Amino acid sequence: MANGYTKRANSINPIYKYYDNFYEKLAFCEEIFQKNSLPTIFKITSAKEHETIDIELEKLKYEKIDLTSVQIIKEILPQNILYNNIKVENKFNTNWIRNFMILNKISIQYFETILKMLNLINSEVIVVSKIISGEFIGCGFGVMENGYVGIFDLVIKENERKNGYATEIIKIILEEAFRKGIKKSYLQVVTTNSMAINLYAKLGYKEEYKYWYRRKDIKVPNGV
Repeated sequence: MANGYTKRANSINPIYKYYDNFYEKLAFCEEIFQKNSLPTIFKITSAKEHETIDIELEKLKYEKIDLTSVQIIKEILPQNILYNNIKVENKFNTNWIRNFMILNKISIQYFETILKMLNLINSEVIVVSKIISGEFIGCGFGVMENGYVGIFDLVIKENERKNGYATEIIKIILEEAFRKGIKKSYLQVVTTNSMAINLYAKLGYKEEYKYWYRRKDIKVPNGV
């Protein structure tokens, strides 16, 4: 549970290949989400072993939403990029988080939740900011783990988009990771975001698999 901030951090992730006692487990999960006043959400991948549970959830009117492509680069190369108006840090700070929330139009009510989530990351991070004439233009961060660098929370100010800043931030994260011996990268993108998908393709990312969510709002009985 993460106070309802993002589906990824507030979802059930099936990890077993054989789903015995499905309805017993489902009731257990739904009760947890009810107690937290959240819709019940499952994260389902395109892996064969998730097919059975996906079919069962569809029968139960769980809505399929946010089809997402997980994409990877299998060999990071030197990026040969200049660091123009770029700030690179190895930890998060409140100023970065607040600016990220402003650019993403995230309610301030989630500040403490986001701060806690980011500070719980145990792996080494690459935190990048694009700042021009004192104005925070864009940001993103990478997490290095198991030979990969994952790209997260890439966002550019609306009136500064299409200036190549997103490409610049990603390349800097890749360069920083490459210097630390990281060879591979991954990211996640909603399949309806054609602009981002085209950008990632130009950078060499290729789809590895897909995932989606199954969501259902469970009504809490009166008096409970």
